[in-house]
Amino acid sequence: MNIPQSEINRLQPTVRNEFLRWDDYMYSHIRFNMPDSEIHATAHCERVLLYALILGDDILGNDSIGFEILAHAAIFHDSCRQDEYLDTGHGARAAVYYEQFCRVNRGISFHPESVYLMRYHDLDDALGKEAIRKHFGSEADRVLKLYAIFKDADALDRWRLGNRGLDPEYLRTAKAKNMTDYSHRIVKETMSTELIDKIEKTVNDLINLADSEL
Repeated sequence: MNIPQSEINRLQPTVRNEFLRWDDYMYSHIRFNMPDSEIHATAHCERVLLYALILGDDILGNDSIGFEILAHAAIFHDSCRQDEYLDTGHGARAAVYYEQFCRVNRGISFHPESVYLMRYHDLDDALGKEAIRKHFGSEADRVLKLYAIFKDADALDRWRLGNRGLDPEYLRTAKAKNMTDYSHRIVKETMSTELIDKIEKTVNDLINLADSEL
């Protein structure tokens, strides 16, 4: 666990218990394609798990199934990345891995909602919303709320990409917009300044390389 214990102690009891449960599960059971990644591996997923549960507690209220859906999406969503840049489609690969994982492992329930949160987290919101409405029908509103929560949780960790990594204007929920200082603090507590600077340079180099190939 990378999150300081002092931060864990401040969490609401339900959030704290769910965080500890699924954080331990991630480290114990989930395989990451890029386990040594400083941008998209367990440390990132741990912070996304934290933010997702805090957002869920505020927006969903007492919804244990909703918490589990968010937790599963958080701990699996970047497990199947193949590179550090956009890697469009890594969400779909993670969704397949999650579904297969749930078939063969006891102690974890399968949630189709988690599949959609993962599958569309690296795509434009409009595509995810359309797919959710089509698949979930009358239950779509609840899943759309979960989708917004999860995408905001992932976005809140963009501080790891540097001081300009997160633009709050792109956040979807009011709670997330009020969490930007908190998520910035969590990143600084779990990553060294040198590492953040290194990642920021790496990201900028990747962007410049992509621009040069256009």
